[in-house]
Amino acid sequence: MDYTDYNGTHVKVARNWSLNDFENLDLSQCKFPNTLWHVRSATEMAIKSTLMVTVAVMGIFLNSIILIILFKNKWLRSPSNYLIGNLAFTDLLMLVLSPWFMLIRDFHQKFILQNFGCRFEGFMQATLLLASVSAVMLVSYDRLAAAALTTEARVTMKVAPKLVIASWLLSMVLSIPWIVKRTYVERQWLDYLETFCAEDVQVLGIYWHFLLTLLVWIPLAAMVVTYGAIMWQLERSSRELSSRGGGRSIAKAKSRAMRITAFILAVAVLCRVPYTVLIYWKKNLNPEINAVDGSFNIMWFAANYMMYLNSAVNPLIYGFTNLRFRKAMDRTRGVAWFRFGSWCCVRTMFTRRKKEVFDKNTDKIFVIENSPRQNRQLSRVIKNILHINMDSVEFTIKADEVTAKPTKVTPL
Repeated sequence: MDYTDYNGTHVKVARNWSLNDFENLDLSQCKFPNTLWHVRSATEMAIKSTLMVTVAVMGIFLNSIILIILFKNKWLRSPSNYLIGNLAFTDLLMLVLSPWFMLIRDFHQKFILQNFGCRFEGFMQATLLLASVSAVMLVSYDRLAAAALTTEARVTMKVAPKLVIASWLLSMVLSIPWIVKRTYVERQWLDYLETFCAEDVQVLGIYWHFLLTLLVWIPLAAMVVTYGAIMWQLERSSRELSSRGGGRSIAKAKSRAMRITAFILAVAVLCRVPYTVLIYWKKNLNPEINAVDGSFNIMWFAANYMMYLNSAVNPLIYGFTNLRFRKAMDRTRGVAWFRFGSWCCVRTMFTRRKKEVFDKNTDKIFVIENSPRQNRQLSRVIKNILHINMDSVEFTIKADEVTAKPTKVTPL
């Protein structure tokens, strides 16, 4: 033991004492060897609460929008959208449950969640993080299968629910060590009852690195491979069609896909790498009492906050960038009021109208949903043609493709 001054107060501080050094000691006659602060300052709590409430409310709102339009629009219920819905549901649970446990732990010097909170909080946090990562990887694989693999490799409507259930079960199984290897501890000092949640360092110290691989490195590698393969496939198609004098639509799709890919990878790196730094920093900390104060405490809050921010941004990446989703938003009661399809995430015809450029080897086809019957008056036919923008879907086909009969297309 030695003595030092802290903010003008002479206090006793233990240096280089690990928790194991106190296990067999009666500390009831010793003063608590660190500064007692009990709760954070009002200013610090206000700043952290504001940051957390902002990202939580935004994420809960955006993920709820995705789930609402999937629930109310049956025509959106495809295997791909089912996987996106699972991601939105996982992120919604994450933002509803996890941030408040984090704030409670951060604001109090004691661990006030006691035994149930010690075991359940770690299990819940690990399960939701792993489930979110699994959902992202399923969506990435589905996009890879659609762009670069064969039809047999795509996720079907029968397989999608099984993959979702399996990902949740696997996430819960992998999170069990946080139940059995964490313990709520109370330690009585002369002037303070210390409570904290202790981890089995020999087991969880190694398991943290395994979890880090699952949460950061594997999803980042999967995203790089997935979107790299999609870029390669678009580049290949663009060159093949360019040699025939076309391919402008593919080139446009490639440019848009590259922007989205860059955004997805940038968000993944920005939100997940700080958590990697946190784990390695924690591993190299000296086993001292209150070693996690100061700069480590700031990093702990920032790393967890960025993971929650990732859950709030995911619906923008995987839902709001989808044209079908945006159209559904403007047609779904209760959601249409926000007009997401008109102003969110994309430039629309309300900002400026661009003259569309079509490939040289394509023809424009207009298909009317309710085609006029034969032997009707000519005025009926003309009337349908004049209303073609409202009642039809416009698309392009190659000029050398032959269609035996008109194609019926349901408006989106």
